[in-house]
Amino acid sequence: MTELPELPLDQVRTLLAVVDEGTFDAAAAALHVTPSAVSQRVKALEQRTGRVLLVRTKPVRPTGSGEVVVRFARQLARLEREAHAELGMTGSGEPTK
Repeated sequence: MTELPELPLDQVRTLLAVVDEGTFDAAAAALHVTPSAVSQRVKALEQRTGRVLLVRTKPVRPTGSGEVVVRFARQLARLEREAHAELGMTGSGEPTK
């Protein structure tokens, strides 16, 4: 069995932000990083998966492969929110008193 390549969470979250925000610039603002960083992360994720993940129109659209990664990102975000809630953690990661 071959080992699957890891999908780095920062890259996955960045792709989701681009899809949700509609542009690389808007995603950069939402993530508090530069548009160049957003572009580099998406490009790195595309290279890692060997797939084009976005149609670079305005607004951007995920390709079929991009939809798979977006679904994965949404599931991760949901699991993270549930874990934080169960642990009694706030949005900043600090435990509630």
